[in-house]
Amino acid sequence: MRPSRTAVTSLVAAAVCASLVNACATRHDTSPSAGPAASQVNRVDRADLKKGGVLDWPLGVIQENLNIRHLDGGNIDTRRIMESMMPVLMKSDDRGRVTPDPDYLVSAVSRTKAGHQRVTYRINDDARWSDGTPITYRDFLASWRAQNGRDPDFHAVSHTGYDLIAKVSRGPGGDREVTVDFARPFGEWRSLFTPLYPASVIRTARGFNNGFKGKARVTAGPFKFAQRDETAKTLTVERDEKWWGDTPMLDRIVFRALDPAAHAGAFANGEIDFFDVGARAAAYRTAQDTPHARILRAGSASHHQLTMNGESPVLRDARVRRALARAIDRRRIAEVALQGVDWKAQPLGNHLLLPQQVGYQDNAGPVGTYDPAAARAALASAGWRLDGAVREKDGRKLELDYLAMSGDAEAQNEGRVIQAMLRKAGIRLKLTLVPGNVLFERYVIPGNFDLTTVSWTKRPFPVSVNRSLYVKPKGKDMQLNFARTGTSRIDALLDEAATETDKRKAVDVINRADRLIWQEAADIPLYQDPGIVASKRSLANLGAQGFASIVYQDIGFTR
Repeated sequence: MRPSRTAVTSLVAAAVCASLVNACATRHDTSPSAGPAASQVNRVDRADLKKGGVLDWPLGVIQENLNIRHLDGGNIDTRRIMESMMPVLMKSDDRGRVTPDPDYLVSAVSRTKAGHQRVTYRINDDARWSDGTPITYRDFLASWRAQNGRDPDFHAVSHTGYDLIAKVSRGPGGDREVTVDFARPFGEWRSLFTPLYPASVIRTARGFNNGFKGKARVTAGPFKFAQRDETAKTLTVERDEKWWGDTPMLDRIVFRALDPAAHAGAFANGEIDFFDVGARAAAYRTAQDTPHARILRAGSASHHQLTMNGESPVLRDARVRRALARAIDRRRIAEVALQGVDWKAQPLGNHLLLPQQVGYQDNAGPVGTYDPAAARAALASAGWRLDGAVREKDGRKLELDYLAMSGDAEAQNEGRVIQAMLRKAGIRLKLTLVPGNVLFERYVIPGNFDLTTVSWTKRPFPVSVNRSLYVKPKGKDMQLNFARTGTSRIDALLDEAATETDKRKAVDVINRADRLIWQEAADIPLYQDPGIVASKRSLANLGAQGFASIVYQDIGFTR
């Protein structure tokens, strides 16, 4: 997840229809009107790269909790950090096809017999944690227990898939073989256990919740934790000499937490080696004018979404939420946001699938259709009558708070555009600006907001990641459902989609669930984020990834 424009996890087993492009795009190489590639990086063979070097990698925030499976660690920036150090068991190509990473898994096989699904993992014999202990079934067992939702003391970001597992055990091949038996089939089983965290830390609730706060004490990747500098707002990882795979080309990666508004200037000054341009027009112009820079484009794996807090006194009424949705011109918001980056503005019509994914269809219907007259009529029907410029009901003004990140000019401008649209419907919207490093922990997660915008970064599993965004909260267990709404019917359809092993049938169920999520009108997709990355020309094997996994050991600089 990402607050507004900054770099969340934290979504599809369908393929990306665009073709793989290995060529290196320059600022003139790719016509925006031709449509984005599925993935575009400066792809260079390892033999042609320099050995050594330091990569300066900008982030929006470095979270205190580095456990991305924990509710407080679900930011995409945290995932980028931890995937350099932890076992990412499954890797995705640019088409969203997922296969086991041989550095960690010799094989991963699912078999279903008489309705019973069993997945067997065979772990690479060389795979070890940084404390010297082998990676075994015990790590899978601890991960399952922490995330299956049965113990509320484990504050997991999602239970999806783990809650369908009946048993995790040692396989007949020994500690390096893992047998996972499902109580109900799970079509997206490849989404589980990745990245994997060590049982030595997460087997207890205290370890799971706090064991990765501040630093990563036990790792198992091409890089290892080196240091964290709170003053400089950096986290450094260094090449792990105990890594058994291909030797990383880089010596170190320095992750730098910078105000997103400062990314373009830092890039132009040579302080960082690349950055996500996103929808920032000024940043796009700076990147175009920076010598020795290239601009890479690909179909983004994230979308921008307006979220309403369904526990807010005014927004508990779904009629009011639907009226707000109809008072907002999503196409105009997209046009304003994307006009400066040469990216086609198109409202997104689906919560669970992106346009380049098989099965995508626009399910927005009337809720997602701009109709200010219908919005005003709906508010009046719900008892909110105009009293001057602002509506009122039972002596209460229709006033809402819009939460945005300070220092993010685009997010603030977006808030002002929405503010003007809602004003026409008799709604007063107040903009509240807070620092990015506390936006989620102090405001969004506790529910201290009315409206905000969030960008959700997806992985190739539509149910596994999305379910936690839309499943009905149970008490304080809301997972990633920041809107805090939902229905039993939506939950049932998401569960049905999760257990459906036929991809075509799963897509049909996903779209049925999506239509109901639109009716809840608590999360309103705005547009697919532009996948635009500005990079130094010498930087290789990293760029506009799309759905393609980053291979950290292959990142480097040309000679």
